[in-house]
Amino acid sequence: MTGTPKARPARRLTREDWIASARKTLVDRGVDDVKVDRLAKQMRVTRGSFYWHFQHRKDLLDALLTDWEARNYFEIAQIRARWAKTAPDLTEVVASWLDADPAFPSFDVAVRAWARKSTDVAEAVERADAAWIGLLQELFQKSGYDSDESLVRARITHFHQIGYYALGFREPHAERLRLVPLYYRVLTGREPTANLLKTLGDLVSEAPVAKRAGRKAAG
Repeated sequence: MTGTPKARPARRLTREDWIASARKTLVDRGVDDVKVDRLAKQMRVTRGSFYWHFQHRKDLLDALLTDWEARNYFEIAQIRARWAKTAPDLTEVVASWLDADPAFPSFDVAVRAWARKSTDVAEAVERADAAWIGLLQELFQKSGYDSDESLVRARITHFHQIGYYALGFREPHAERLRLVPLYYRVLTGREPTANLLKTLGDLVSEAPVAKRAGRKAAG
């Protein structure tokens, strides 16, 4: 006679699980709702699970901000790594935008809203923006523009992408890809490169696969 199968024990929550839950709450309801009791209730665990991974709420908030910062600096590092192998080109930046985690735009907007309430967060956002603008300014200077024009073009390019995030701009992916060469021409003052056109062609051919996988490139 066989006994009733024992229920499989619940998986122990990890530090990353708490950060993911905090990130979703930040995006959906703002930083004021990122609280230990509320997260524990949502995750159906006790507060003790939280304190296994974090010392206090600020520890979690610091981890959440570090997550946002790391995503930005990782993308910058990836672009620099690709530039080390080829001539610096805006194509690598555009590819990073188009192939971004579809959840990142909302996360970015939420962090920027949080920055209005926290000096530390505002400073982190300022550092990340400065890093992006510095990367783009370097690109434009290597393209032949002087320091001032490179800075202005870098700011416009960065603000253009942040504007997509902040406005929650909705646009069919195919339409975004179609307009990229024109954006490239306006932002750089140069004709689209063969590298850009090839990258766009690759993204177009990959789109059906990405759709089947449930992915959608962010604007």
